[in-house]
Amino acid sequence: MAKKKTLKQQDFQKKKLKVGKPKQAASNATDTSFTARMISLPNQPKIKTPGLSNNTSDNGSQRMEADILKRLSLCKHHSATTRKETLVYFKQAVPKIINTKCITPMLNSCLPLICDDDAQVRNALLELFDEIGQHDQNVLRLHSRALVLFINSGMTHIVPAVQRDSGKFLKCAVRYCGDELVRNSWVKMLKGLFGVLGWAVDVSRTNNSVSMGVKSASVVSMNSAKAKRAQKVNLETLLDFVQCGCIEPTPDATLESQQAPSAFDKYIIPNVPQPFQHLKLFVKELKNEKAGKGSKLDELANVSLQDYPARREVLVEHFLEPMLQNTSSLIADGGDSGKVANSLQDTLHTIKQLHES
Repeated sequence: MAKKKTLKQQDFQKKKLKVGKPKQAASNATDTSFTARMISLPNQPKIKTPGLSNNTSDNGSQRMEADILKRLSLCKHHSATTRKETLVYFKQAVPKIINTKCITPMLNSCLPLICDDDAQVRNALLELFDEIGQHDQNVLRLHSRALVLFINSGMTHIVPAVQRDSGKFLKCAVRYCGDELVRNSWVKMLKGLFGVLGWAVDVSRTNNSVSMGVKSASVVSMNSAKAKRAQKVNLETLLDFVQCGCIEPTPDATLESQQAPSAFDKYIIPNVPQPFQHLKLFVKELKNEKAGKGSKLDELANVSLQDYPARREVLVEHFLEPMLQNTSSLIADGGDSGKVANSLQDTLHTIKQLHES
């Protein structure tokens, strides 16, 4: 017992150091006086990290991509100012990242902001889309399905300001990827614009049903200048969308002589990024249990209309009469909306003549 007691006491005793003698190593000390050998692999290529790149331009673009990916989460920030500043930063970075892989995750994070409650955030997002379209229209064409999804969500949004501003995003999309929109979402976008303008598609039910949208007459009679400007923008969007989908552009004689005959077009590389998108080969759509029970217009909502005569037929059969009726009342009210409605009415008469010819 005495020996064990002395051994325990030694653990807590401070050893005296003597001059000229080194300190004794502890009993559990690890010897680190060894040298490691390097393994040489001359045939293995060196992996270049963003921080160790030799090219300064590549290094800068890689840093920019990494910074963009880090800022994607800020699109969901609770502060509207932070979301707006993030979109402004993305707009300034578009010329450098337009051809990089990070443009897709950036757009996927920004598209839900179409339904953002803050007006400044929506305006910054609209400027971002315009900047992307000016540099490369194919980027917006590739994301046309996602654009249609969130624009349609904005058109049916419960907040009136978001619903009115959805026409601005559609107008920007028609400017850069209008061909894809009219081919794949012709009926869906027309019904959405009718809902934003407060128009009823079925004229026979107008007097018997109550519409939840804002009627055109009530919008004009409102003293809000924002509502009047929004109505004008939405009418211009409808005009551009109808012209893009129903009126064929006049071909230039010089360009037509340089181009190959139409019989050889199917053997040439297509101009659009997704020429077979209408076949929906890689798209999984949810089964609609009410299919076949609704009206013919509901069945056409998911149908792809690839040519001008088919779109003109749908417009004349389902949308022409209510559009003429509502534009006539807007023309009688006058103002900027009346001028746009007059142009829209002339376009509708032209489309009717093309359909009957």
